[in-house]
Amino acid sequence: MPVKSVLRRTRYLLLAAFSIHLLPSLAAAQIDIESQRGDDLPVGISGTMGGDLTVRTGNVDFVQVGLQARLYDVRESVTTLLVGDGGFGFLGSSRFASEGLAHLRQTYPFRRYLSPEWYTQINYDRSQLLTFRALLGGGARTFFASGSWGDFGAGSALMFEHERLSLPDSASHPDRTTTLRWSNFLTLRVVPTPGLVVTSTTYAQPEFANPGDVRVLGNVRLATAVTEALSLTVSFNLRYDSDPPDGIAALDTTLRTGVTYSY
Repeated sequence: MPVKSVLRRTRYLLLAAFSIHLLPSLAAAQIDIESQRGDDLPVGISGTMGGDLTVRTGNVDFVQVGLQARLYDVRESVTTLLVGDGGFGFLGSSRFASEGLAHLRQTYPFRRYLSPEWYTQINYDRSQLLTFRALLGGGARTFFASGSWGDFGAGSALMFEHERLSLPDSASHPDRTTTLRWSNFLTLRVVPTPGLVVTSTTYAQPEFANPGDVRVLGNVRLATAVTEALSLTVSFNLRYDSDPPDGIAALDTTLRTGVTYSY
């Protein structure tokens, strides 16, 4: 086997292992894949790794660490995306947050503006009392418009979801649920200048049998290039759950800044 091919396979496996390693460590209920998608992906293997750090001392001793990794394998007939997202936070000497996920997705270029895809994901989120979630979904995406300015698109999928929650016996919300959701998204990616990319994505995920039970995810992400391989990022995330577990707020928002390395 050629040396170059061996190195590529080794890098693929190392990053995959790194992604799974992050699993027991920061992530949304379902990751915003649209802000994770690359631009003009080359054929073969490519990806990014990044992280962010928040430290406060004085009246409050606060430390929060986030790590992200994504890997693309682009072939003529299919594009594979593997994402790992993990992190943890400390308030004083106690761990107050711990989240993690691994996400695998394959997209097939069927027509110029239509691409079927499927995905699977496992994750947990201590701050949401979520001990385990598994997703399996399939659908398609399309682009309404695209050009040098960016692109505007949408997607829809049926998503099987299984959750386990850590709840007290007195809780009214069930500690285990299995359901089918209809996941829909709109995404807008704008490139105002060659060194700046702005991505906005909104998901709506109603339960198939009960449309009143809906989850909404929103993300706005700015990435500014420092070098060809290094970028500074700022992202705002919103999560709304119309039927949250007992003691959990329906709305969560997060503002994060970080650094991303592309290869």
